[in-house]
Amino acid sequence: MDEIIRVGVVGVGSLGQHHARNYASIDGVKLTCVSDVSEKGKEIADRYGAEFFTDYKKMIDKVDAVSIVVPTTLHHKVAKFFLDNDKHILLEKPMTATAKEAEDLIRIYKKKSSKLIFQVGHIERFNMAVKKLQELKKVPVLIEASRLGPFTSRSLDTSVILDLMIHDIDIILQIVNSKIKKIDAIGVPVLTKSIDMANVRLEFQNGCVANVTASRVSPKRLRKIRVFENNLYMSIDYMRQSIKIYKVKDGLMPDRKLAWSDMMEMDSFPMEKKEPLGSELRSFVDSINGKKKTEVTVYQAYEALKIVLDIEKQIQKKFKKIKGHIA
Repeated sequence: MDEIIRVGVVGVGSLGQHHARNYASIDGVKLTCVSDVSEKGKEIADRYGAEFFTDYKKMIDKVDAVSIVVPTTLHHKVAKFFLDNDKHILLEKPMTATAKEAEDLIRIYKKKSSKLIFQVGHIERFNMAVKKLQELKKVPVLIEASRLGPFTSRSLDTSVILDLMIHDIDIILQIVNSKIKKIDAIGVPVLTKSIDMANVRLEFQNGCVANVTASRVSPKRLRKIRVFENNLYMSIDYMRQSIKIYKVKDGLMPDRKLAWSDMMEMDSFPMEKKEPLGSELRSFVDSINGKKKTEVTVYQAYEALKIVLDIEKQIQKKFKKIKGHIA
């Protein structure tokens, strides 16, 4: 498919407007439409020479593909409409609000042509440091991930687990490549009625353990993950798109008492920083053109969704029990 791909964006709030911006700069793509319930969306449409609609259904004959960047509770409804009408879809994470909704979208998708692309927006997959991590990983034994930040009014329709932690869960699933054996999670609402801070310990069938923390009530932003293997560990900073590897130096005598710096050596990998969202949308376009496979499939997104929903369910149950004891 070498002709111009007509693309629309449904929902141009804090994230959706950047979908529109990136599509407007991709060769072989024409941003034809923008839809939003707010008239402010017209400003975005005008900025990039696109038509504006308050009703996304009116876009249907003007697009070949869409980015869906609406509240999570609307993901199923909007995605189903475009799937039913045979449009390529990039659906922002989390895939849906419930596992049942995700299963319904997968059922519809399976009935469609194999040429129809349905990608889910797990943006950290397109972080240059994460791509390097996936090239370097061997056999992870322990993983520690922290995703913290100040409170914002964005994504208040979901918990911090579905909003933030799901990023790290998705990456961890790709790194470990093993089924989860046990989940032990705890969390608490702080500024909203939903869970604002959470911690989970995941035990995998292959023996790997992952400790994951997510918070939207922290004073500073932190986005890091460390992967420990035998005799080395890798430290990834998502925001800086950097990766460092610390490994035991060769030839060390086991009975020597040495400082940490004498026992370990560090390698870093200079890499060109790229906007992950731009890379993600280009990948989506390339998969439509048949130049590459879909990098984040609905099946992978569904697996991550099921796990975070299990985590959320366990936390809610525990918190109610703790709150009952306090009362």
